[in-house]
Amino acid sequence: MKKDLLNEKKKRFTALLLSGKYTQKELSGRLGISEKTASRWANGADSRQLFKAKANLSKELERLTGTPYDKATAVLISGLIADIEKINSLIAKEAN
Repeated sequence: MKKDLLNEKKKRFTALLLSGKYTQKELSGRLGISEKTASRWANGADSRQLFKAKANLSKELERLTGTPYDKATAVLISGLIADIEKINSLIAKEAN
């Protein structure tokens, strides 16, 4: 039972994270999991999921800012994603 509930939370976490509308921290609170678990689940995503997340984040940013998605925006987003990945890596190192 407990494992089934955890698997359901992981599926929900992944779906919501890939939507691009929530951060890992927001989802950890929303789903009642630790931020460390959220980070582990996010880092366990495969490359197809990551590309989907990037596309959804781009669409969400465009929706929120009203700025069309173009090459300059893509470069900016790629840079921000790289920065977030570096920060996540540092957080993970601190947590261990």
